[in-house]
Amino acid sequence: MLKELESITYKLNEAQTVLTRTLASVTEAQAAQTKVTDQWSVKDELAHLAGANRGMLRIAQGMARGEEPKLPAGYSNDEYNARQVAKRKNMTFKQIAEELDATHAEMIQFLGTVSLRQLELCGEHPLAGEVNLKDLLVIIYSHQTDHCKEVSAKLRKMK
Repeated sequence: MLKELESITYKLNEAQTVLTRTLASVTEAQAAQTKVTDQWSVKDELAHLAGANRGMLRIAQGMARGEEPKLPAGYSNDEYNARQVAKRKNMTFKQIAEELDATHAEMIQFLGTVSLRQLELCGEHPLAGEVNLKDLLVIIYSHQTDHCKEVSAKLRKMK
């Protein structure tokens, strides 16, 4: 793995570890009933994170292949997020957590394959616009970390 990616990998692993530990004692009912925001429960927040992580991994992989991924015309990040949460509505909390684990493992594996040249390849992020791969990876771990902190804080308040 590139030295330039070691801190990103560390932070992704750290966020995933915190999330896994936090979720270990959460029941299905708690995940569905505990509100993290006015609109999203813990389960919904994790469904959002699962969808976002999967989507960002696809964009990162496309960038690494030199495809310069672009968002489709008329793209709405709010609509995408709502679709990702709705898509996982019938999944259990544990299934969503397993998806997060699987996507995390895929991301870590991907990071081990990225070359220095690939870090400069570009694509489009839904909110940041045109970014290079290295900046996208920073956005990914920041997003992951923010949601992990949000969920952990809410669940700690419950105890």
